[in-house]
Amino acid sequence: MATNLRGVRRGYADIGGGQQMYYETMGEGYPLILLHQSWWNSFEFEHVIPLLAQKYTVYAFDTLGFGFSPAAPEWWEFSDFTDSVVRAMDALGIKKAHFGGMHTGALLMADLDARHKERCDSMCYGGLAIYDEALRKKKYSFRRMIGQNQAPYVKVLQPGDVIGHEGALLQRKADGSHMIEYWMEQVRENPDSKLEYIQRAAMANLLHYDKGGADGLTVLLGFDLKRALKFCTRPCLHLIGSRDVVKKPIFEPIVQAAGYMKSKVKRFKVIYGAGIMGWLDYPQEYAQACLEFLADPEAYVGTTGHELDLAMKEYLLMVPGEAEFTDYNRYPDSKPAARKR
Repeated sequence: MATNLRGVRRGYADIGGGQQMYYETMGEGYPLILLHQSWWNSFEFEHVIPLLAQKYTVYAFDTLGFGFSPAAPEWWEFSDFTDSVVRAMDALGIKKAHFGGMHTGALLMADLDARHKERCDSMCYGGLAIYDEALRKKKYSFRRMIGQNQAPYVKVLQPGDVIGHEGALLQRKADGSHMIEYWMEQVRENPDSKLEYIQRAAMANLLHYDKGGADGLTVLLGFDLKRALKFCTRPCLHLIGSRDVVKKPIFEPIVQAAGYMKSKVKRFKVIYGAGIMGWLDYPQEYAQACLEFLADPEAYVGTTGHELDLAMKEYLLMVPGEAEFTDYNRYPDSKPAARKR
């Protein structure tokens, strides 16, 4: 699915190997590339694109496997997704750009800065998330075992899945009830968002998982973000949604994650009320923060001091009994043993 914007130019960038990447662009001026989160696509930036396009030529890419882009090759790892962005830039004649992104998009940005810094200018990270290391490795091996986005199974909440059930993978059912589960997952993850956004997010999930191929979420779990951040040197703004899920104990606080970066200019901005759909729900706030930072990164102040410290002390609420990892959850036909009380 694409944005519903009027006035955008839509097209495909040839990235080699017979692959193409879908993009939308609007505006004139220095390029600014937006990278979405999993499992969505460029519709996430529908409301910020016109605001940012007043100053920049904005490009919103659907990374492979998402939206209008084709499936990613099954053998792809996270670095391949990053390199495909660079190849799309080459195809569009973009030598260097500012970047903005959310969750998976933010991780792609970090890898771009670490390995392709000559293509990066200033970076606006949304929800830069470093998983708890043990949990990241466990989830990665689990998703590899079930075949990324290929093997349907019954969803059961796993550790770290307060942000959503494991991988949004569902056992397809003849009555179509699994499609309701896609909807309910988005309602749980985005309780404050509009129903029209919930619907589009659910449709984006369906669109992604029907493609097959390498799954962006699986491979990012195999990506050592903490190591990559040590090679990040570009000026950066960290956008922090107060109702986003990047919180302890599942993730390292964003200020702590930013501390691994070698950037001399690091700024933070808390967007109050913003959750996973922050760029959709609070476009004015996100766009304003990006525009002010990109205009003069060193002069930008953002959120500092006690206000920022308080935002970093928030925790995710883990529901007792629902966050236990049990082997039987891996197999739909298995039945759990009775729990001891």
